[in-house]
Amino acid sequence: PASPSLPSPTSLSGVKDMVGVSHEFGNRVFDPLGFSNYASDSTLAWFRHAELKHGRAAMLGAVGWMVQKNGLGQIPFPVGASYAESGQTHILSSDPFTAAQELPAGGWWQIFFLAGCIELWTESKGVHYMKEPNFTVLTEFGGASFNGADEKMQLKELKNGRLAMIACMAYLAHEINPAFVPLPLW
Repeated sequence: PASPSLPSPTSLSGVKDMVGVSHEFGNRVFDPLGFSNYASDSTLAWFRHAELKHGRAAMLGAVGWMVQKNGLGQIPFPVGASYAESGQTHILSSDPFTAAQELPAGGWWQIFFLAGCIELWTESKGVHYMKEPNFTVLTEFGGASFNGADEKMQLKELKNGRLAMIACMAYLAHEINPAFVPLPLW
């Protein structure tokens, strides 16, 4: 009998059809841990979908971090139930971690509710990408459609998303210990 260890590599057309082949990775798709060797086409579509979502969120996060850190994201909000009630406003700190701690619970609920609505909307539209892995994902907001229309733009979006994920981790590492990632103090 066959050993119940890892599944055997499958002959996947999905990896060869995916955008992401670039000279930085030896003209191969970015897959440093070899997940594509043991994944079905629908799982590869799920991985690509997650990579795009996380990359887009990281691009927003990296820009947001820089804006807040440089003091440009100073948005006043009312102290208490409403401005009419208290007549006072509060401005969050320019330090992103301190600003996150200062944000009232209602602000966090609004952020999570909006993110949940967007997630629900993108996951419930049309044929799910796991049922028909055609690698056309996340085109709802005008992003690059992964159906072969413009592979150059799709590759740019993937690379920028990957770089933004690295940048967010570098910001986090720098906040934990500035010696981890020495950033210039402009």
